[in-house]
Amino acid sequence: MSTQSPTHPSNKLTLPSHARVVIVGGGILGCSVAFHLAKLGWKDIVLLEQGQLTCGTTWHAAGLVGQLHGSHASTEFAKYTVELLNTIEAETGQNPGYRESGSISIAINQERLAELRRKADFASLFGIEAHYLSTQEIEQRWPLMNPEGVLGGIFMPRDGSANPIDLTMALAKGARQYGARLLEGIQVEDVLVEHNRAVGVTTKQGTIKAEVVVNCGGMWARELGQKNNIGVPLHACEHYYLVTEAIESLPQDLPVLRSYCDGTYFKEDAGKLLFGFAHNRAKPWATAGIPANFSFESLPFVEDDVMDILEQAMHRVPLLETTGIRTFFNGPESYSYDGRFTLGVAPDLPNYFILAGLNSTGIQTGPGAGRALAEWIVYGHPTLDLSSMDPARCEKFQARDPYLRARCPETLVQTYAMHWPNYQRQTARNIRRTPFHHLLQQRGACFTEAQGWERPGWFAPEGIKPEYQYSFGRQNWFEYAIAEQQAARERAAIVDYSMLGKIMVEGRDAEAFLDRICTNAMTMPVHRVAYTLLLNARGGIESDVTVARHAKHSYMMMSPIARTRRDFEYLNRLVGPEEDVRLRDATTSYGVIGLMGPQSRALLASVTEIDVSNEAFPFNTLRKCHIGHAEVIAQRLSYSGELGWEIFVTPDVAEHVLEELLTAGNAFGLQLLGAEALNALRLEKGFLHWGHDMAYTEAPHQVGLEFTCKTKSDRNFIGRDAYLRRKAEGDGPYLCSIKLQDSVSLMHHNEPVLRDGDVVGYVTSGAYSAHFQCSVGLGFIEPPKGACNKAALTPGNYSVMIEGQAIPAEVSTQPFYDVNNERMLS
Repeated sequence: MSTQSPTHPSNKLTLPSHARVVIVGGGILGCSVAFHLAKLGWKDIVLLEQGQLTCGTTWHAAGLVGQLHGSHASTEFAKYTVELLNTIEAETGQNPGYRESGSISIAINQERLAELRRKADFASLFGIEAHYLSTQEIEQRWPLMNPEGVLGGIFMPRDGSANPIDLTMALAKGARQYGARLLEGIQVEDVLVEHNRAVGVTTKQGTIKAEVVVNCGGMWARELGQKNNIGVPLHACEHYYLVTEAIESLPQDLPVLRSYCDGTYFKEDAGKLLFGFAHNRAKPWATAGIPANFSFESLPFVEDDVMDILEQAMHRVPLLETTGIRTFFNGPESYSYDGRFTLGVAPDLPNYFILAGLNSTGIQTGPGAGRALAEWIVYGHPTLDLSSMDPARCEKFQARDPYLRARCPETLVQTYAMHWPNYQRQTARNIRRTPFHHLLQQRGACFTEAQGWERPGWFAPEGIKPEYQYSFGRQNWFEYAIAEQQAARERAAIVDYSMLGKIMVEGRDAEAFLDRICTNAMTMPVHRVAYTLLLNARGGIESDVTVARHAKHSYMMMSPIARTRRDFEYLNRLVGPEEDVRLRDATTSYGVIGLMGPQSRALLASVTEIDVSNEAFPFNTLRKCHIGHAEVIAQRLSYSGELGWEIFVTPDVAEHVLEELLTAGNAFGLQLLGAEALNALRLEKGFLHWGHDMAYTEAPHQVGLEFTCKTKSDRNFIGRDAYLRRKAEGDGPYLCSIKLQDSVSLMHHNEPVLRDGDVVGYVTSGAYSAHFQCSVGLGFIEPPKGACNKAALTPGNYSVMIEGQAIPAEVSTQPFYDVNNERMLS
């Protein structure tokens, strides 16, 4: 593998004073963005690399090319990479060093086999070929493997490997052919900002003004972002691989072998065997900062860091015990705090784009990710759902070095670990706690984490340790969550909602401002509450929120946990220069208790002085009252589909209010409820969760939320015309409720949905329903060819593919539970 990058004649030219786009970083990501921008017809593109192209982390990548990844977007990226690898030589004349050897992933326990079968199911959504292999079939394709303990595996024939430098140079050559300039030896010192917009970069060689700046700085991307107070949530970690001496008669057509349970992968490399590790103990690197001149360098190899995995590798491939090692390699790789890429516009800084933190999959997904970002820049919006990669998804503390040093190594450890449903990270926990935390902990809460918040996932009875024991089947909390569901449906239950976002929108023009951006009318009376969407200019759903009118010039907007920061910034960008609108994040100003169930009215009546009858306290209204000695705000809403209230209380009296409710609740069979049970309740009712069941790519008619869009008046809210156009065109897919027809199989997420044996959609969210005694969920389903309406979906025999088995299912365009909302509105 070459480690030198040829100096291009363009490097001798004077640094331009202006460019339409400046790309910082000459690894595979920067070169991909430059290539695709230029190919899309943009001119005046300049890429600046502080050393030589590929000299940071790209050059030492193992070069694995696997098509299947953890999300729809990243899988689309990787699928595109394979297409590009097969065409780029004809386009540029540069061979990317691609070999389509295929890959085999093996399992040595039943849970891993279940995961691999689910991955093969997922592959069918993209038309990616994946086959189950028996142990004997794996031996035939990989004769060097010790089959001991191997239960089977998955073969993907179009996977393989590429030469990282050759692929990057092919992208660079193509970018230059289309007119981009790639300049080496130029370090970007700062990104220029004027009037709160990125307008260029400064270097020792001079300043370049630009319309768009793209941070593709690899492991330096975080430090570059910090100079403008932009969080890029990644950190470099040490990552090892080894290369053997030449092995006589080593088959050149060996597929890439991934032994996830052993934490190893193996590939043939020019007559040698390269094998790498997913570490049990990962270490952050360069915690004091990455040297700017770090170029084509490696790190010290510490045997103790990999000895345990090395022993497993030698057990799986015994030939390693008698084969010499030529290369002991340790190189830095960038890992994000949550295992997701960072791709999109920087928070609070228009025209500043970021593409970084691909978690050691840059060769596999980098070309596709670069194309996606280039399309975003050219078209002004993402062309597919990239919401999970949004730079604004993380809280500010999650982009600080202390947090990243603790959390990012865990992402490396999790690379080959089991990808369990509901898996909870272990590092950097107990950072944000609600006012009810300690009281709930005393009552057996097993906490999950979201945006740094600790929230109960389920409650363990006395004598049961509150910790997750993972499985693709029924996990250890299953029966406890069933009891919580039953309490909410039959009696009364309480859930902690404190971590939901609370944004105050205040000022003389607050009503007009909200009426301009919300699909539902905001000219409602004081003390009314409305569920509404926020649309983008394309008619897609930016967020779904509830808005409560506290006073004539004061509203509270409640956002999903992961949307709070994004919603605040979205609103802030839309405030006009002459509008009297003030935004304030009041999330931590209130604890919130969700009270639900058929006995919730009687319970609330027993602890407060106001009339809580349906006539006096109807749905979608709020009132101030007292519980115990504390004044609270109660608004009548429900995310469970039952009669219910959300009770807002200041932190100083939060525990007092909860204690009053728990004590009074003994007479009504009250039970504490966690996120696992709540998820099942909302799925029975067909209630959506942004980021799972909708995002900015879907229009309201696709997900059954037309009722929030008040279009009969002349009010022209953002996205109105685009939404109406999309609704008239009737394009799918459409979100439907799904219910399995057996009581054993479980839907979690991304399972394919079949109609008459053909894949027509996928599950967006799934959970086990105590009420129906089977798994229920939501999923996007394409209508039959030629049909342009939701009604065309229901005919046909439906099933859901789960671990290779087609499980019969019922699909409905209406929720299965209380379709007329009689219980919620009673």
